[in-house]
Amino acid sequence: MNLTRIDLNLLVVFDAIARTGSVKDAAPQLALSQPAVSHALNRLRVLMDDPLFVRARNRLVPTERAQSMIGPVAGILQSVRVLMRSDGLDIVEDNRHFRIGISDFAALTIVPRLTRKLQQVAPNATLELINVGEHTLAQLANGELDCTFWGLQPPESPYLSQFLFHDSFVGFCSADHPLVDLGDQGVSIDDYLLYPHAVAQFRASGSSPIDVFLKNIGRHRTIALRSPSFMSNITAIVGTKMVATLPSLLESIALSQGLLSFPLPFLIPNFSYSLVWHRRTEADPSGIWLRRLLVEMR
Repeated sequence: MNLTRIDLNLLVVFDAIARTGSVKDAAPQLALSQPAVSHALNRLRVLMDDPLFVRARNRLVPTERAQSMIGPVAGILQSVRVLMRSDGLDIVEDNRHFRIGISDFAALTIVPRLTRKLQQVAPNATLELINVGEHTLAQLANGELDCTFWGLQPPESPYLSQFLFHDSFVGFCSADHPLVDLGDQGVSIDDYLLYPHAVAQFRASGSSPIDVFLKNIGRHRTIALRSPSFMSNITAIVGTKMVATLPSLLESIALSQGLLSFPLPFLIPNFSYSLVWHRRTEADPSGIWLRRLLVEMR
């Protein structure tokens, strides 16, 4: 492709439409009329030989080609902003849009503090949270994510990571559960396995460390509920005979929902929680700023 034919403003229009899903909503963001935005989109369609966006349920939905362009285009535009800035990066004044991959655990423990902090130090910044899953690493690679929270062993190059904190596991049950009557006697492993369990199962994770431990000693627990989130398990076991094993940082939330906690009757190693990003964003000033903010919050 002849690069002299590419108008950078067409990428700006593409980015705005991809974010808003609408020519009408993109126009005021670009300080352009709707016909001007439509004209720019048509020029880019001809240039890319692809419709890029098709209408579905009153919104413009990206085609497969456009979907593959969203992350790279956002990265190109951010790089241009940094290059053209004469006075250095100023996140406080920027309308910077951050995209972070999150798990249910991060949503409950980190995100509330992050949103409050961003409002304090960078009120013009916006935040988009995307569930982690099997495509998370690809999203980091193509620019759809700036970084992601990570509860597994951090991936190898070209991905980079920063340790955030350790956490441990704690048992939880309803306030009227028979385990509560054990009192100072404590919960034995037989008591723990006597009742059905609720577990959170995430697509990107393997076997639970709880189940790995139990398998190693020739035991197993009965799983009565599998869900994609810790929060759904917390609310689901209230008033039941089910038991849940959760990260200790969720204890205050669990207690607020009417659950009680108890120490596990066996030792499970603490797990590490990290921040992961792609090497190509290592030197990005806004990425550095965001990662530094998240590390300072730990």
